[in-house]
Amino acid sequence: MTRLTLAGVRGKALLAVVGVLHLTCQSILTAPVDSTITVIANPLFVEAHGGVSVVSAVVTEAIGTPVADGTVVQFFTTLGRIEEQGRTNDGVARVNFVSDSRSGVAQVTAISGPAVSEAVEIQVGSVRPARVIVTASPNRLTDSRTAQVLAIVLDEFGNPVPNVPVFFAVLSGVVAPPSPSPAPGGGTTAATEFMESQGQPVFTDNDGRARDVMRTRYDRSLPSRTVTVTATTANGVTDTTQVVIN
Repeated sequence: MTRLTLAGVRGKALLAVVGVLHLTCQSILTAPVDSTITVIANPLFVEAHGGVSVVSAVVTEAIGTPVADGTVVQFFTTLGRIEEQGRTNDGVARVNFVSDSRSGVAQVTAISGPAVSEAVEIQVGSVRPARVIVTASPNRLTDSRTAQVLAIVLDEFGNPVPNVPVFFAVLSGVVAPPSPSPAPGGGTTAATEFMESQGQPVFTDNDGRARDVMRTRYDRSLPSRTVTVTATTANGVTDTTQVVIN
C-alpha cells in the first residue's frame, strides 16, 4: 500500500488547482498590438428578406504577416444580423451577414484585441435601386383606353433589383375617382387618368420589373393631349414616360 505524506497530498492538491486554473483561465487569442483589420463583403448588396453576404476580415500583424491561425475576430453590424465571431485561417476570418427584412445600409465592422477595422457598407433591400426605366405600351391611346406601364429597376451595376416597391402615378391635374393614395415621386393623378395600382406599391419580380396599368376616361371626341406617368422607388429614384391620348 502506498503511503502519502502530508507534503505529497499538498503537492497533488496544488497541481490540481493549477490544472483547473489553466483550464478556466485560458486567454482568447486576439490580434497583437499594431495589427490591422480589413473587412470585405461579397456581395455588397443583398435582398431585404434573408439576403446573405459573406464578410471576410483580413488580419495582418505590424510586420505584414498574417496573424496566427485561430485568432478570434468579433463582428458588428448596424443593420441585419451577423455571426458574433470567427477565427482566422491564414489570416482571414469569415462569417455570414444575413438581412432581417429591414432595408438600409448596414455598416459592418470587425475587432480583434486592440485592432479595429474601418466599416464596410452593405446595401440592403430597397436602398439598392439606382436607376428606373419606365415605358408605356402603347404610348398613344386611340381606340384603347388603357396603357400597360412597365418599370425596370436596376442597381448601380446595372443588375435587376427584385422585391422592391415601385409607386406609379399620373402627373398633372386633379385626382380621378376612385382616389388613389399619395405616391412618392410627386404630382397627383390627372382628372381623367389614373393608375390601376391606386397609389399602392407594386413590387418588382425577379427580373426587377414592376407592372401597372394606366386607364383614361378622356372623351374620344376631344383633341389629343399628353399625360406623364411616373414610377418611383422607395429610396426616391424615379423616371417618367409620356402617353398621348387621342
